[in-house]
Amino acid sequence: MKNIIKIFCLLTIMGVTASCEDFLSITPQDQQVLETYYTSEDAINANTASLYTGYVWQDFDINFMWMAGDELSGDLFYTYDQEGQFYYMTFNNGNSYLTNGWNGLYRVISYCNNIINGMPATASQNGVSETVINRALGEARCIRGIAYYFLTEYWQDVPIITNNNISGDKVIRNKQASVYEFIRRDLEFAKDNLPASSFGAGRCSKYTAIGMLAKLHLTMASHLTDSESANNFEQAKTYAAQVISESGLELYNDLSTMFYPEGNNSSESLFAIECTTDGYAYGNPRNVSQSRNALINLGSSWGAGKGPTLSLQEAFEQGDLRRYYTFMRNGDTYGNLAGGGYTYYNFSEDESTETSNEMLAHIRKYIIGANSDCGGVSGATNQDAGNNIYLLRLTDVYLCYVEACIGSGTSTSDALALNVFKQVRTRAGLGYTSVTITYDQLIKERRVEFALESINFFDVKRMGYRDMPTAIAYLDGMNRERQYISNGNFTWQERNAAGAYHGGFTAVHPDDDPASKGSIFYLNKDAAKVTITAAKLVLPIPAETLTKTPSITQEPVDYQF
Repeated sequence: MKNIIKIFCLLTIMGVTASCEDFLSITPQDQQVLETYYTSEDAINANTASLYTGYVWQDFDINFMWMAGDELSGDLFYTYDQEGQFYYMTFNNGNSYLTNGWNGLYRVISYCNNIINGMPATASQNGVSETVINRALGEARCIRGIAYYFLTEYWQDVPIITNNNISGDKVIRNKQASVYEFIRRDLEFAKDNLPASSFGAGRCSKYTAIGMLAKLHLTMASHLTDSESANNFEQAKTYAAQVISESGLELYNDLSTMFYPEGNNSSESLFAIECTTDGYAYGNPRNVSQSRNALINLGSSWGAGKGPTLSLQEAFEQGDLRRYYTFMRNGDTYGNLAGGGYTYYNFSEDESTETSNEMLAHIRKYIIGANSDCGGVSGATNQDAGNNIYLLRLTDVYLCYVEACIGSGTSTSDALALNVFKQVRTRAGLGYTSVTITYDQLIKERRVEFALESINFFDVKRMGYRDMPTAIAYLDGMNRERQYISNGNFTWQERNAAGAYHGGFTAVHPDDDPASKGSIFYLNKDAAKVTITAAKLVLPIPAETLTKTPSITQEPVDYQF
C-alpha cells in the first residue's frame, strides 16, 4: 500500500477544494475527473488507499488523539498551555486542538464520502466489476464508521454528513442513538463486502468490520437503561467470538517490536493509520512529539514534559513486561534507542542534557529511536516516523469479548473469556489462575494493555454509560494532581552521588523528615486538586464550528434513514 501513497496524493487532491460555505472542506470530484479516474481496479485501489494514510488522518492523530485519548483518561501527564487543558479538564470550545480533532474526523469522513458517492456509477460505466466496487465501498464505509465512532464517543450528538456539499446553515446534530445505528449500517455493509483476509497490506478485512461491530455493540450495551442493552451485549459477544474463533488471527507476541515498523500490519493489527516518511503529517509524529529528548532519536524532540501519570505507573503489576515497553523509568536500558543504546536516568550527571519531569518517567510506546534503531524510518526531523498507529488491535477485540460476557453484571466465568484473558496476560509475562474475571480486573487489564494508545478514554465512557458516579470516582481516584518536585536542599554533589538517581519512588517530603532533608524528589502536597466532572466527558462543539454552522446549536434529532 505504501508504494502508492504519492500516487493517491495526486489523485485525491484533484477532488479537493475549500469552501467557506460548505460544512466539509472536500467536495466530490467533477464529472470529468470521475470519468477519467475510476477506470480500473488499480485506480480504485489507489483511491481507497488514501483512507488509511497519515495524510488523511493528520488533524486527528498528530495532537488531538493523544490529548483527548490519554490525557483525559488520566494516563498521560502534560500541563503546557492548551495541550495541558485536557489533563486538567479546563478546556473550552476555543481550544484549538479540540477544533483540530473535530475537523480532522470530518476530514476522514469527507474522503470516505467522496468514494462512496462518486465512485460506483462511474466505475461501473468503465467496466469495473461489482465485486471490486463493493469491496471499495466496504473499505470506505468501514473507515467512515470508525471515524463516526470516535466522533460520537467524544462529542455525543453529532451531525451525520453523507453529502460533502451540504451548506453550513443546514447542519444539525443527530442523536447519539442515530449515530450508533448509522455506524452499525456502515460496518454491516463492510462485513458483507470485504474479504476475510486483507487483499493488501494494512487493508480492512471482514474481520476489521466485525471487530468494530463488537466494540460498537458493547458501547451501545453499556447504556444499561436502554431496552436493547442485553441484546447488544449478546451481539458484541457473538461478533467478538467470530474474530477470535474464525479469523485465524493471533496475538503478536514480540512486545519489543509491536510498536516498531516490524509490527506494522501484523495479525495484531485490525486497523491502523499507515505511516510513511514522506514528510510532516504523513508519518507517526510520536517519536518526536513524545520522546524525552533529542538524544533518543538523534533529531528533534518535544516530549520532555510528558510522562505516564503516577496512577498509570501504579496500575502495572510487578513483573508485567508491558511496563518496560510502555514507559521508561530510572535505570531502564534499551538497546534500540539513541542509535544503538540508551539508559534512562531521572537526570544526567551534569543536569544539563537530561532533567527529570514531574512523573519521574517518560514515554516509551511508539518511540523508535534513531534511523539506525528502526531501519531508517525514525522521522526524527519531520515528525514522520514509519511505525503505524493502531486504531483497532486484536487484543482489543479479545477484551471486548470478556467485557461482553460480564455484561451488566460484575464478573464472568465464560471459558473463552478466561482463555483469551489469560493469553493477553501470558504475553505480558503474567499468569492467571482464577476461574472468574471481574469487571474491575478487566478495566485494569485494559488500562495497562492499551496505555498511551489513546483509546482508554472510551473505556471510561462505557463505564460512565453503565454508572456515571462510578466513572467519576474511577477518574477521581487517580489523583492526577500528584507530581514530584525536586528538593532544592540537596547539593549538586549529593544529587549526583552513587545511587542517588533513584530518589523518586520512595520520596519523603522534607517537612516529614525533620532529622534529614527528605528525598531528592518528593510529592508536592500543595498541588491544586484536579476537578473531575461528568460534563467534561462530552467535549464541547468547537467555537469555530458554532460560528460557521449556527444551526448546529439546535436540539439533536433522529436521523432519517
